[in-house]
Amino acid sequence: MPFHYHIRELTAKTTTAAFVEGFVRVEKFLPLCRRCDSYGTRWTCPPFDFDPMTIWHSYTGLLLYARILQADTPEQPLEEALAALKREKLLYRNKLQQWERDTPDSRMLLAGTCHECEACEKTQGRPCKKPELLRYSIEALGGDVEGCLQQYFHMPMLWGREGKAPDYLVLVGGLLLK
Repeated sequence: MPFHYHIRELTAKTTTAAFVEGFVRVEKFLPLCRRCDSYGTRWTCPPFDFDPMTIWHSYTGLLLYARILQADTPEQPLEEALAALKREKLLYRNKLQQWERDTPDSRMLLAGTCHECEACEKTQGRPCKKPELLRYSIEALGGDVEGCLQQYFHMPMLWGREGKAPDYLVLVGGLLLK
């Protein structure tokens, strides 16, 4: 049974200084990345050969973008919801890429890890095949996505249970601005 949902889109603007002060905790969140299958296997995921704070400090503003997949009926299958989230992630990235193209000196922040290539070259010790598309996520740079979702969009993060999807799924990223 397919996941039936509709999309809600929300944006919020802040300074990177305020965001960093309230939500960036590299020392807290990057160690949590070690639990993820993408850790050390994608160029967009830790560990990095740079300090993530250099990226945050290179920009003055942040346009946060939340794309919410709101379930039309309760307790739909989680597997189907996650498949829908994966499809929506591509649309989400396309929209952010357009915003980045239209906004000089900006840099998009992905929702989650990169999936531009079937297999990332990092696993083979080779450089990224598409460095012009390489973008990081808030969480990869030490940001608290759950906290930012609550603060800027007044929504708690929901999780699936017992094979059932939550009332909504959300993608959170944004656009760093100079």
